Formats: sequence, structure tokens, C-alpha cells
Amino acid sequence: MKGTNMKTKLLTALALSVGLFMSCNKDRDEPEKQVIHFDAHINQQVATSTTGGSLVTNWENSDKIGIFMVNQGTSTITEGHSNRSYTYDGTSFKPDTGNEMFYPVSDARVDFVAYYPHSAGAVLGTALAISVANQTDLGAIDYLWVKATNGTTGFNKSTGPNVPLNFDHKLCKIVINTLPGAGLTTSTTGWSTMAVTIKGLNTTAVMDLFSGVVSGNAAPVDISPFARTAGAKYEAIVLPETFAAAGAVQFTFAIGSETYTWSSPANEAFAAGLEYTYDITINRVGVTLATVSIKDWVAAPDKTGIKLNSWGE
Repeated sequence: MKGTNMKTKLLTALALSVGLFMSCNKDRDEPEKQVIHFDAHINQQVATSTTGGSLVTNWENSDKIGIFMVNQGTSTITEGHSNRSYTYDGTSFKPDTGNEMFYPVSDARVDFVAYYPHSAGAVLGTALAISVANQTDLGAIDYLWVKATNGTTGFNKSTGPNVPLNFDHKLCKIVINTLPGAGLTTSTTGWSTMAVTIKGLNTTAVMDLFSGVVSGNAAPVDISPFARTAGAKYEAIVLPETFAAAGAVQFTFAIGSETYTWSSPANEAFAAGLEYTYDITINRVGVTLATVSIKDWVAAPDKTGIKLNSWGE
């Protein structure tokens, strides 16, 4: 009996030791699997909404972004965190199944590259194809990009779980306001159903996901801008580009059986992140450009508090 009691005590002590070891080991492992949260903003700008009278929405339901984690200061993917997809659910972005992101087990410092809209086949170091030929869904072609480097020092567990993603618009926006002039009114036959066309602009390009540079503009095709308010306001997202020749860019307005045309001056330029508003007065005998205004792509103050959270956090 004495021997049996001794064995029992030894086994109990051994079990306690193993439990203590596993508990300590668990404590060491848990920080290594710390979930990363992303605070997403668009620098003093707002993402483009396809509905409503003004651009006041940051994100829309089902918007999807892609995020890459890379070794700090390089383009090398860290521990397979490549093109992880996060989807907006009306409140925050959440990772699609299996797309959660964690800091490296080694605690090495990392950077993050993110873009919108997400493309399932996107690979860092391979150009992402862009097309703005179809303007029916502006949100789908409002390309955004950011590289988060924490001031070039990178991120790891010591910098905390919250990583800011401050997106920039990589394309530009044209707004055309139409006003009736001499000989025309808003009641003129065909005014409210006018067909507006932008001619002379390239519609395809590529974006380097690591640098965010858009280049390789090609494929000039007539663009039908989105009718924000039929007969009054039309919007298009276009590629950054400069046109040296006068008349290289044209806006045409087909009203009833008549077509009216505005032609650009020399050196008409469109730069990334800017919004160009053209106030066009259409007269019976021609078109007058009343004003052109250029501003940052802004429609509301910077929205804050939009977070990309791990599912269930």
C-alpha cells in the first residue's frame, strides 16, 4: 500500500508539472498569434458611391480590399500573407474565411500594402490591369492604394495590433454640370435624356501594386459618364494623363436630333486624386465653358473609425 501511495503521489506531481509546462507554453504561444486589426481611411477623401446625390459614403456593403504583408523595407511576402481579402459588411471590414492576418512568429518587422477593389488573381510584383471603359458602377473602378510602413520602421507585436491604412485615389474624377443657355431650356425635347460622351481618353492601364504607380495608358474609347442627375450632372473616373494637343479631349451632348461639342484647350491634364468640375452651358448655337474647377477628390470630411477587424473580434 505504501508503494502504491508513493506511485500515486509521483504521478500526481508529474501531471501537475506537465499542466504547468503546457500552461506556460500556451502563454508564450498566444502573443505570437496576435490578430492584426486595420484602421482604414481615405486621405481627406471619400470612396465613390454609385447611389445618392453626393459622394458621402466611405464604403458600401460587399466592398472588398486586398492586403499583402511584406518583410519590412522589401517586397518579399511574409509567411504567406499574400492578397488577403477583407469584405465590408456595413459596419467594418472582416477577413474572408482563412484570410486572417497575424504578426510573424519571429516578431520580425513588416510593412503592409493594400488596394481596392480586390482582385482574386493579384500578385505583388505583377501589374494589375485597370479598365475605366465601363462607367455604370463607379465604385468598381475607383482604384485605391496604400503602403503602410510606420514611418519606414515597420510593424511588429511591439507596435501594437492596430495598423492604419490611409488610402489614396490612384485615378481622377471628371464632373460635368450641364446648364441650358440661349435657345434651350430644361424642358427642351431630349434635354433630360441627353446622351453625354467623353472622347479621346485612354481607358486601360496597369497599376504596380508594390509602388502604386499607374502607367501604360492605352485603348482610347468613347466613355459614357455616369448620370448622377439626368440632364444636370455627369461623372466619370478616368486615368491620369496629359493631352498636349488642343481638341484632344471632347465632351459631346446629343439632345434630340442635335449634337453639341466642347473641345479641350492645349495641355489639358488630369492628375491622380483630383476632381475636375466643368460647368458647361449648352446654347442652341454652341457650347460655352463657364468655369473649370480643380480640387482634391473631396466630398466630405475624412471619415474615421472604419476598422478592418478579424472575424468575431
